[in-house]
Amino acid sequence: MRRTGKIIGMIICILVIVAVLALGIFIGSETFNGLTNTVPREETLENAKSYMNKYDDFIKDKEVSEIKIKSSKFDYEIPAIFIKNPKGSDLALMVHGMGGTKYSMYQQGEVLYDLGYSLLIYDQRNSGDNRCEYSSFGVLESYDCLDALAYAKKSINKKNKVLLYGQSYGGATVLIAASRDDSSIDYLVLDCPVADSNEFVDEVFKNIERKEGLPAWIMRFTGNIFLKGKLGFSLDDIDASKWAKDSNIQSPILIINSDADTVTPYHMGEEIYKSIVNNKKELYTTKGYDHLEFSETNPEEFKKVLIDFLDKYK
Repeated sequence: MRRTGKIIGMIICILVIVAVLALGIFIGSETFNGLTNTVPREETLENAKSYMNKYDDFIKDKEVSEIKIKSSKFDYEIPAIFIKNPKGSDLALMVHGMGGTKYSMYQQGEVLYDLGYSLLIYDQRNSGDNRCEYSSFGVLESYDCLDALAYAKKSINKKNKVLLYGQSYGGATVLIAASRDDSSIDYLVLDCPVADSNEFVDEVFKNIERKEGLPAWIMRFTGNIFLKGKLGFSLDDIDASKWAKDSNIQSPILIINSDADTVTPYHMGEEIYKSIVNNKKELYTTKGYDHLEFSETNPEEFKKVLIDFLDKYK
């Protein structure tokens, strides 16, 4: 009788363990999918329909090439456009934000083109024509950025200067890429950049905890296991400002933020500024502009800020 009771107890324990593991796997899988597919690629393609006419107006009478850049680290190609500027020899590599594509930065691209830069703009992972399955808060995207830089130096701009521009989520990509290797970067411009993506992740976890009762720590713990297992990094790695602090970026850097930005709040620009160890850094804070609104709606002032920065560190 006792032996039977022990066997039943063991079976119950095994079933409980299996149920807990199954629940953990389910939560981890769902958390991973939510973290790495915040804006699905299909949605970025749908978004593009709203601005393609403006992009077409921008490239009218310009020399534009669609190109593919081979990823050096992963098995895919990085779709990009190259817009040649006959009036200058320098190059601006541009990195879009969450939900954007290589066609979405026509406003900022117009300003840089007017300053004499040719433009190389590519689709980030899981965006536009880039079929790489997962977004990664700039961590793996940074390798694409470095590949685009290497392509630019080898095939387009062997001797002249390269300006690396990243907006919002693309700002995190650019900062992590520069933290890995800034040897090919002459200027860094971060427009309303993301500093620590954990700020967004933790807010989502807390909202789910309030609405569904699922503890945030469980989502973070199980999500981290899936991130590490599938993509090789954890949530500890998605703080772009920490990447900068732990590196030795020597390129001059301009950070543009706004005191009214509700997407990447004012403090994010400040955190990045403080994390840069060199003294070739500028923080320009706009007043009253929403997220990316300054560079999109006030091109002349945006151009002036860029010129002042470039003249100071030329």
